[in-house]
Amino acid sequence: MMGQGAGRGTGLGFRLVCGAGVAAVIAAACSGSPSKPSNGGNNGGGGGGGGVTNAAPVVKSIAVSDTRVEVGTPITLTATVEDAETPVASLSYAWTIPGGTVSGTGAAVSWTPGEDLVTPGDFTLKLTVTETYTSAGTQKQNTASGEVSVHVNNSPKELRELSLRFLGDFANSKVSPEKCVSEFSNSCNGKKDELADIDDTRHDYEHIGSTLRHTSLSINADRVRATVHTFCSFTVKVITTQPRDEPCQNGKCPLGSVGSSTGDCWTNNVYENGRWWLCDSHFTPQRSLLASPGTFTPTFFRRSRD
Repeated sequence: MMGQGAGRGTGLGFRLVCGAGVAAVIAAACSGSPSKPSNGGNNGGGGGGGGVTNAAPVVKSIAVSDTRVEVGTPITLTATVEDAETPVASLSYAWTIPGGTVSGTGAAVSWTPGEDLVTPGDFTLKLTVTETYTSAGTQKQNTASGEVSVHVNNSPKELRELSLRFLGDFANSKVSPEKCVSEFSNSCNGKKDELADIDDTRHDYEHIGSTLRHTSLSINADRVRATVHTFCSFTVKVITTQPRDEPCQNGKCPLGSVGSSTGDCWTNNVYENGRWWLCDSHFTPQRSLLASPGTFTPTFFRRSRD
């Protein structure tokens, strides 16, 4: 085994509406990279009877301050809006978000993704712009909308779960070595080493008990490398008369004998293609722990023992 907002607005000018199964909508009636702009229908129109023709506003683009966002970290959304007749400061703006909180009003706001988002994932943020005007004594409206996609991660949670998922599979003898390394990056040499280690373990032992507990993690400043530490303890039973593990060779571990190993299981991780992957894994044993009489300490992690 080879061994990482802004507060919710409540002031005048916008409202936050939340409901189960629906997005939150923040409506702003004040002033106000590319997105997917669209023009709304011109509900005014009309040449006769004193009516006026009024073109709908256009959402030219929505720029985001970071296309990869972390849960709990605010980003800025800035829309570029044009209207032929009405000053953009007189338009109304409504932001539709998948979850979290919004601060600010108008064409530029700050969005902080909430922890309820399922990550990693791409989420669409939509802006609807409304122009209100009078034609032939009747109040009418034009609308236009634009949207932008943002990738969201919850890296600490994703890294914790990734390491625990891998170690849980390792500690389950029914899980194949290939399945155990399925979340290792193909760009890392650690995948090949880990596959060989688990194959040896499956040959020698049956796992009969384990304890796994996340302890710490760190994410590099570049946000593409991380290290995760997990307390781990494994108990196994010998299932072969010819084990590959050195401490059990030459008849030292009779068939059916039980051994255990406890220490720090830690992984190096890499961020690729919008998510975290395992790169290599390591094991540092608690050397103060001695095997109980009649047991042994297996060395599952021969290729990366630290």
